[in-house]
Amino acid sequence: MGSAKEYWFQIQEEERDRWIREHLDDEEADEETEGWDELAHEFAMMLEAQELEAEYQWFKKQSYSEIHKTFIREIKTLRELVTTQVAIHHEQTFYKMMYAHSVTLLESFLGDTVKSLVVKNNKYFENAIRNVDDLKKSKFSLTEISVQADGALGLAVKSLSDVLYHNIPKVSKILDAILGCELSLKLDKTVHITKVRHDIVHRNGKTIKDDLIHIDVDTVKQAIDDIEEFVESLQLKLDELENT
Repeated sequence: MGSAKEYWFQIQEEERDRWIREHLDDEEADEETEGWDELAHEFAMMLEAQELEAEYQWFKKQSYSEIHKTFIREIKTLRELVTTQVAIHHEQTFYKMMYAHSVTLLESFLGDTVKSLVVKNNKYFENAIRNVDDLKKSKFSLTEISVQADGALGLAVKSLSDVLYHNIPKVSKILDAILGCELSLKLDKTVHITKVRHDIVHRNGKTIKDDLIHIDVDTVKQAIDDIEEFVESLQLKLDELENT
């Protein structure tokens, strides 16, 4: 762990310990003191609630179009990077990284879009808590509820942050549930790309049968094209719904 991160954790622990001692009204209290663990848990919940609040406020300020524009900028940069000349013996590593990152950009776009829809539109929020399984099944403690400034909406954002956005069929169902209509997105190409990404990330580019997957510049370019096509089709449908 880097020294900067270690220092940050140390400062956070010192702040936590000071807060707990103030609430216990005992300057000598430590981890062995009765009530310490409960207050430590409450402090952690407070920090998480603050992070969620910051995320919630960010989504309130972001329009769907801005999230889309960010994706377009990032995917354009990636497309330019793919054409970078690299040594032959580095090509496979380089192209696997580019391929995996194209899915990361897709995940970021989908996650930000889903959470923005829920935060900015009360109708979509109500659809989400009624129809999205991940939200219907969510269980929160009284402590989590009490420290969450944005109530159910903030906790919904928390649950949606835990979704794996490279699971394209699941994300498609979530979008349908939130929007209250069937988008009928074409998933085949994007699902294939995410499966290849899984092989890259978890088996260094080998299939479950131990077959090596060859990734070259054309493979990456095609993945980028297919991802961009998928995003554009989704954005077009969102724009149509926004303008109806």
